Amino acid sequence: MKKQIGLFVAIMLFSAASVFANQMPIGEAKLIVSIEKSTENATSLDLRLANLEKKGTLILLQDVNGNNWYSQYVSRKAGFAKRLNLKGMPDGTYTLSVNHKGATVIQALRLSYGVLEVLKHQKLEVPAAQGVDLVKGR
Repeated sequence: MKKQIGLFVAIMLFSAASVFANQMPIGEAKLIVSIEKSTENATSLDLRLANLEKKGTLILLQDVNGNNWYSQYVSRKAGFAKRLNLKGMPDGTYTLSVNHKGATVIQALRLSYGVLEVLKHQKLEVPAAQGVDLVKGR
């Protein structure tokens, strides 16, 4: 029984480690961005967005040179899901950006020998509001 519980915990930790989600506090709701490698093939990823509040959201996949490989503008939706297949794209590092209400979540990806890797960290860029002291928070 202890072995089964230990195995279950190990599986859950492994599953949690392969999913990267970020909550971005914007107004009352929090945008939720989930990016995970697809289990169906080595070059796909699953993107899920929640709490869009039916506001415009821009999704961009770019290489390190700034070339666009995918872009989509989502509007009038509360949520969005998309499987992106990077098959046929050259090996290299890419960024998947989600811009919502002026803030941007950026996820780095690496494609190498036909295998996609979702890199460990996401970056959040939020423009500073005018007249707001970032140290004091007002």
